[in-house]
Amino acid sequence: MRQFLSILAFCTFAGNASAAPLVVAMAPPANSGLVKVDFKFGSASDDTAFLFRMGMLEGHLMVGHELLQAHQPALALPHFGHPVRELYDDFADYLEDKHFPAFDGQLADLETAVKAAPEAPDTKAKFQAVITTIHQARLLAPANIRDSVPEMIKICSQTVDAASYEFGGALEKGRIAAVVEFHDSRGYLEYVAQEIEALRAAHPDAAAVLDRFRAVLAKAQWIVDPLLPGPLPRASAGTYRAIAAEAADVAKP
Repeated sequence: MRQFLSILAFCTFAGNASAAPLVVAMAPPANSGLVKVDFKFGSASDDTAFLFRMGMLEGHLMVGHELLQAHQPALALPHFGHPVRELYDDFADYLEDKHFPAFDGQLADLETAVKAAPEAPDTKAKFQAVITTIHQARLLAPANIRDSVPEMIKICSQTVDAASYEFGGALEKGRIAAVVEFHDSRGYLEYVAQEIEALRAAHPDAAAVLDRFRAVLAKAQWIVDPLLPGPLPRASAGTYRAIAAEAADVAKP
């Protein structure tokens, strides 16, 4: 039985003098030699932290939806449960402060629908409704952050960093042992890719830096490209972490 291990890392956001903690708690599941990795983020106390967490939330749902489309409901289900159990509390106070209606119940209803009828039209409608709610909630953050290429590219780089930690948590002795963490990583990158394309469409004058970031992102996406991966990863956790460092370098002023 392995000892429990906690690692504290820090995600630093633009314009924030403090850092939001990323706590990686590694604990062995019952009757298993594998290591379970859970990622906990501190409360979303500012606008950039809120946007970061909303990106992770949407990334979970994006990969969950992708797995449902691939007729893999058992693999998809955790990605509809993690948002309400692992992320929502981090930004609940932010929503309340901004007088935005709570939507944890909506997330829970979606999870229930995925569990009961993963491919039903009603489940698909609930998914789209949740995505709409998330996009509306994102508008709570000031436009001068949401519409800023420097600000958003920093948030995207932090999301790639979080994705690299998820990928590392998926590996055990050089093999993919926790596919849920692999899919977490994939979902975060899918969200980042979506955000970079939106920024590129809105800011053609920033195409050069966004294309540089997109090229780095593509390297990370290649690592988690197989939706149903085999036991051997395409790269090591160290390689992925190095790519995350490249993304952070692109995001620097």
